[in-house]
Amino acid sequence: MQFEPDLLGFGYKGRHTNIYADVGTQTTSGEVLDATMELRAIPASYYWTYGDGTSRMTYEPGGPLSDYDGTGEKINTMDFKTPTSHVYEETGLFEVTVTTEFIGQYRFDGSEWAGIPGSISVESSPGEADIWTQNSRWVSGACESQDQWGCNGPVQFDPSTDRPPKIYQDQYDENGNWIGSAN
Repeated sequence: MQFEPDLLGFGYKGRHTNIYADVGTQTTSGEVLDATMELRAIPASYYWTYGDGTSRMTYEPGGPLSDYDGTGEKINTMDFKTPTSHVYEETGLFEVTVTTEFIGQYRFDGSEWAGIPGSISVESSPGEADIWTQNSRWVSGACESQDQWGCNGPVQFDPSTDRPPKIYQDQYDENGNWIGSAN
């Protein structure tokens, strides 16, 4: 279970948060009665639990977004619909999991693959979606003081009750004070 790599689970209320399963076909082999036996487990479906009371099933794992869509337009990773993205309607921290259903196949000495009856489901370790609301203010000129309306600067956190999102933690000290961007 993964989130968009640069965002580390951060997202905005009412916008798409890209979530995907980092899983592929698993293969193993060994010798059985003088023959090479291969087994493989193939992901077949994905059951997503988003932590906000909603869930759904998909038949593809999704993946990280590229920089541009198929038309050459730059992708907004903070709000791009994918087959596995989710829109949160509330702010908060949400535990997200995906349960992957695998089907099995086997073969001997490179013959055709044969199906194994049934399937097995494996639940991922949970990830944490950190969903915030976006608030902006329009001002008519440059800020002269942080006391002016719309000029109150970065949010200060009370470390006993809140924390900055993971993608911004390096911009705050241990007391919740904004120290600025490392760039």
